[in-house]
Amino acid sequence: MKHSILDGTAADTFPAAEPARPPGRAAVRDCMTRPGIAVTPDTDFPTVAAVLSASRRGIVPVVSADGTVAGVVAASDLLAAYAEQDPQHELLARDLMAAPALTVTEDTSVTGAVALLAEHALHHLPVVDTDGRLIGLLSSHDLLDALRRDDEAIGSEALALALTPGTGVVPGSLHVRCERGLLSIGGRTRTRGDAAALCLQIARIDGLVALADHLVWDLDDPEPAPSAECE
Repeated sequence: MKHSILDGTAADTFPAAEPARPPGRAAVRDCMTRPGIAVTPDTDFPTVAAVLSASRRGIVPVVSADGTVAGVVAASDLLAAYAEQDPQHELLARDLMAAPALTVTEDTSVTGAVALLAEHALHHLPVVDTDGRLIGLLSSHDLLDALRRDDEAIGSEALALALTPGTGVVPGSLHVRCERGLLSIGGRTRTRGDAAALCLQIARIDGLVALADHLVWDLDDPEPAPSAECE
């Protein structure tokens, strides 16, 4: 039994796999919460607090009359304002909000939204249309669920490819795992060529970051017979 050719021992004998695609096949539209609950710039402090509490989200967007996002109010903004508030001065959403708001569109990739949250140390983002109007909200929990589903989808697709009739894979030997776009596949195939062909197919799965190949095979492929020269 030999180990798969894609461990580097004989990889130069076969065509190279296509470069791995960026992770995160899902877009924000696949995991956002619709519709987005919002307040207006003239909403008073108690109402903003009530909306934030009822939405169970960490922010509430502040929208202008045309529906565009003017800013966001976070729970921490409310608490800070409450601690410093002059009882004689009524606070409105316009006084509490952070502006301009950081937003994403529903076409933003999940991994793009993850990078944005990480860069700015945020947990929630308003989702807007191409005109900047609020259409939903996105949380870090939404993104974690989407990334988990991405891994499951990549793993399922790799498993389906491996179990397709004609791949030469011994089904009981197969194990597939995907985490953060990194796919690990192990098992036994009939021939060396079967292992190489399967890995090349899996390398083309959309969203795959990298492939850890642990396939082995039972038989080396026969050398092609030399062609007869014409007289």
